[in-house]
Amino acid sequence: LMHAVSVGGSSKAKERRLKRAQASLRRLGQKQDNAMGQGQGFAALQLLHDPHGWTERLFGWLRRCRAPFNLRLLALNVISRAIAIHQLILPELYPFLLRYLQPHQRHVANILALTAQASHPLVPPDYLQPVVAAISKNFVADHCRPEVIAAGLNGLRELCQRSPAAMDSEQLAYLVQFRGNQDKNVAMAARSLVGLFRREHATLLPKRERGREATMA
Repeated sequence: LMHAVSVGGSSKAKERRLKRAQASLRRLGQKQDNAMGQGQGFAALQLLHDPHGWTERLFGWLRRCRAPFNLRLLALNVISRAIAIHQLILPELYPFLLRYLQPHQRHVANILALTAQASHPLVPPDYLQPVVAAISKNFVADHCRPEVIAAGLNGLRELCQRSPAAMDSEQLAYLVQFRGNQDKNVAMAARSLVGLFRREHATLLPKRERGREATMA
């Protein structure tokens, strides 16, 4: 389609077909990423004899160690993947992650992704709500740079996609206000978050943001 537009000239119909194809390709890529995040292709983690005990021991080592940050980040990645694959509950992990949820932190995008990866529907909301509050406070605020706000909103969307109960209505109402932000990336991230809750938990949204289908339902 891109070749047809470049060679035969562009038209509104061709551009619409191209946009639909690109959106379909993005959705396919997201599905593949989510499948990888759920552990497909990581047979070693799936075959753990005692996943909960093994994850607790690795996390205990992580809390005690003074290894370089890159090595600790790899350990966090393994722990969060094991939690996602085996639906584990590790209450001590989430307070530990709070110290790294800062915009100035190195590899903060990876840390946001690991935080989302370590959440699933079986985790009690009480464990995840402080994490959601910390991301909102540190990343999604008027004094933050637009790229920081967009990263925070995208991180919250990924976390809530796995555990919608972690968000409360007051916090969501505050985040929805960024739909009208002048920065395009921030506005798109906020709209994506609104779209997620329209599908998953529309009652948490303010009434005017629930959409026609959720309001009629």
